[in-house]
Amino acid sequence: MNMKICFSYQTLLLSCVLTSAAVLAGCKHHERVPRSYIQPKEMKEILLDMQAAQAFVDNMPYDSLHSREEKLKYYYQQILALYHLDHQQFMKSYEYYVMHPVIMKMVYDSLLADVKRRQALLDSLLIKKRFQHPIEK
Repeated sequence: MNMKICFSYQTLLLSCVLTSAAVLAGCKHHERVPRSYIQPKEMKEILLDMQAAQAFVDNMPYDSLHSREEKLKYYYQQILALYHLDHQQFMKSYEYYVMHPVIMKMVYDSLLADVKRRQALLDSLLIKKRFQHPIEK
């Protein structure tokens, strides 16, 4: 009887492991972005440029002729043109990423790492310049 219980536990454990492996394999398959959408690396670059445009517009002085939204729309159009995309193509891909939060998180994690790397580089350049000998300037 103990042998039978032990065997059923082993069978249960094996089935759990196999089910988990199948679920994980399925998740990996779903993490690939279909070719009809903007790929993660390019999406990261686009979002990074859009964040930079937003920061730029946020720091512009007040302009009574053009609203903040108009300026931002203009810069977004320019960014999309750099990547040979239109608004509809971008939104189709963006909606895909919104519907796949694991992939979106990977894109934003990569974006954040890139921003941190750039910030560290900028900080090191500023520190280097600050401590540079006056004659070397």
